[in-house]
Amino acid sequence: MAAGGTIYVFLYHEKYKVVKLFFYLTMGFSPALVETSMSNTERLHELACGGLIYFLGVVFFKNDGIIPFAHVIWHLFMATAAAVHYYATWKYLYPSPTDFMRHL
Repeated sequence: MAAGGTIYVFLYHEKYKVVKLFFYLTMGFSPALVETSMSNTERLHELACGGLIYFLGVVFFKNDGIIPFAHVIWHLFMATAAAVHYYATWKYLYPSPTDFMRHL
């Protein structure tokens, strides 16, 4: 999604703002969609929280130029949401070394 957004900005810049919004929301909520397809989701709520942070950041994205420093605040939301998604992936989807040894 980040690569698609970069290509879009390079080609169209500010022409279709709805497309940019679609990219950001898809990037935020697609990891949470993985959670809905899993049978054991009790430990993966961080993915949904990351999507919610992306969603809340859209408020600042849409109010750029109206709210002072909205673009910077939006980037902080995006970085936080990406960190939450990374943490959830690292913590829950990759086995710890002790879990790996237990399966041998």
